[in-house]
Amino acid sequence: MARKRGRRLLIGLSIALAIYLAACIYLANAFMKPGHFVSHPLPGLTEVSVPTRGGPTPSFATPALASGHPSKTVFILAHGYHGNREGWAPIIFDLKRAGYDSLTPSMPGQDASPEGRVGFGVSEARTLVDSVKWAREHGAKHIILVGVSMGGAAAWLASEQDPTIDAVVTECAYARFDEAMDRWFDRKLPYAHIYLRPVVWYAAVVEGISPGKIRPVDAAAKRRGKPALVIQAGDDALIPATHAKQLADAAGCELWTVPGAPHAQCSAYDERGYIARLVQISRRVEQN
Repeated sequence: MARKRGRRLLIGLSIALAIYLAACIYLANAFMKPGHFVSHPLPGLTEVSVPTRGGPTPSFATPALASGHPSKTVFILAHGYHGNREGWAPIIFDLKRAGYDSLTPSMPGQDASPEGRVGFGVSEARTLVDSVKWAREHGAKHIILVGVSMGGAAAWLASEQDPTIDAVVTECAYARFDEAMDRWFDRKLPYAHIYLRPVVWYAAVVEGISPGKIRPVDAAAKRRGKPALVIQAGDDALIPATHAKQLADAAGCELWTVPGAPHAQCSAYDERGYIARLVQISRRVEQN
């Protein structure tokens, strides 16, 4: 009788373990493939296909840039996790009115990107580096990267890969991906970063990346003294203000906090201030 109970217990535990691992794999795939919220065409912008290592990447470009006659300084805008190019529309048109052209690529695993999974900053950085190359081939003299959340992390990483990038502006970016990821899990369920650790292991194997090695703060330190700006939402429940401070301290640049703004909504809370700071940093770049 005891032997039968032991066998049943072993079978039950094996089934529970299999269900647990299957659930972790499911969650990992969902984490890497958050869904494609494809942008609608925006009147006044040209959709271009930018050659990237992930494939031809649909991007919005201002007509002057698309035709090879852009402003001296071009902004490249990177959306974040669960975002798309359309979210940048107010900033794109504000910059256009201020006399600046821009390029807004689809980030991997999202919008209309040919890549099926997000890269948590790594493949996004490659997309930005390739976008910089395309913009320069189309006449851009100066390049300023502007990224929000994961797009901001990617902007720092891209600036490390391409030192010719003139300036970096990031909003609600994480300084270290492993810390941000643990916080994201724990917001879903208490202590989830502990018992859902196989989700991380599986994603790391599939993507070929180590969360602990994705450190935008190290890339920021390598740009110390160069034009940069760190923006942080005053009411950010996802990325703590400590990440913004680490990035700003590493880069030796200004930290601008937008009071009351939730995660990745700083431009919506102070659009005028946001644009003023982008214009200010572009003037600094052009004077160097």
